[in-house]
Amino acid sequence: MLNYKPRIYLYFSTILTFIFFFPFYLKGNIGSDWDSYALFGTFKNYEILNLYIPSRPPGFPMYELIVGLIITLSDLILVSKEQLLLLFQFCLTISFNFLIYCFFKRFKNDNFLIYLIIVFSPIYLISGFSVIDYFLGSFFGFLGIYLTMFKYEIKYFNFYVSIFLFISISTRLSNLIFLIVILFYQSIYRKTYISSFKIFLITLFTSLFFYYLFYSNLFSFYQSEEIYSQWSDLICMLNLTNTDHTVIDRLGRFVLKQVPFLGTVGTILFIGNYLKFKIDLKKESFYIFLLFIFFQLSFLRLPTEEGHLIPAFVALMILLRHSKNRAVFIILISVILSNFIDLKFFEVDKVDSASNITFSIKVEKGFLLQDYELRNSIGEKKEFHYENSQITLYDAWSKGCPNK
Repeated sequence: MLNYKPRIYLYFSTILTFIFFFPFYLKGNIGSDWDSYALFGTFKNYEILNLYIPSRPPGFPMYELIVGLIITLSDLILVSKEQLLLLFQFCLTISFNFLIYCFFKRFKNDNFLIYLIIVFSPIYLISGFSVIDYFLGSFFGFLGIYLTMFKYEIKYFNFYVSIFLFISISTRLSNLIFLIVILFYQSIYRKTYISSFKIFLITLFTSLFFYYLFYSNLFSFYQSEEIYSQWSDLICMLNLTNTDHTVIDRLGRFVLKQVPFLGTVGTILFIGNYLKFKIDLKKESFYIFLLFIFFQLSFLRLPTEEGHLIPAFVALMILLRHSKNRAVFIILISVILSNFIDLKFFEVDKVDSASNITFSIKVEKGFLLQDYELRNSIGEKKEFHYENSQITLYDAWSKGCPNK
């Protein structure tokens, strides 16, 4: 076991994260996923047409707004919009790292190697270095959890927690899970019913009002085009389960999407090491466990992007914070290496919508390196993707909800 002072782990993670991030920043490509470019499409449609069109259903208005503000700022100060957005993501990543570190610091005798496994996980790094909403929503959701568990005596506690939850939920609707767990914790564990009610009311009101501001714009367009006449028609945007996959296919994708968090070898070592590990679910740990379960169930509903699982992954690692055996260090090394080289035991027919799997053993480039190369390849035609995202979004939404 490496018995360094906790802050050494924080310094080490910050320096190494910056080293990993710097090549991404220099290239200035915002991501390997079309969703990153769709955010630009949302901004351009509003700028040109004064029309809010979500980057994808059901809409991610807080992050879409922030992206638009950063793009506007970059034009004013004459800097690269891509690099300014990536710098924002890096600051968010370091902030999230520090918050996770604070969770570990609150508990005595924690294994900070587990903390390093989180912050050097391939999916964690890729999401942190991409212009996508995962980190913004997760950071503020966990910030609300942290205040609820450890800082509940501060002045204006209800207000701060509610605002953090509002930012998280208005970034990603599924982050309502953070609110649910906090209400459980406040009502069941701490029995502060009035506080729970205040948090619920403030969060619900601010979130609904914020979503209304955006969707009223879209609904007015639908009314003018005689597409929808009632607000209830917009419920189609919540229909996220449209898929041609069978239950078996979905379960298969659900399982395989967990692997990139630790890499193939790291996942095998992790399962072998923790198969019989007993998690203490007393006090705060039980509610962290609820976070893990609820986000996993949410992902099972539509197992597409691995980034959706970041809250579940962080929650699981926090639950395992007390593990002390030597295998943790080996898992950490495997996780770091999986960013650059990975041993694969299977192949799927389609990356994000697999319906078939074949088993074979081969060595290939790691997840972070693959993402770096893919986003640079896509970035060679980024101006085309910016323009195309605007047109594609308008075509998809102008006739009604694309999910319907």
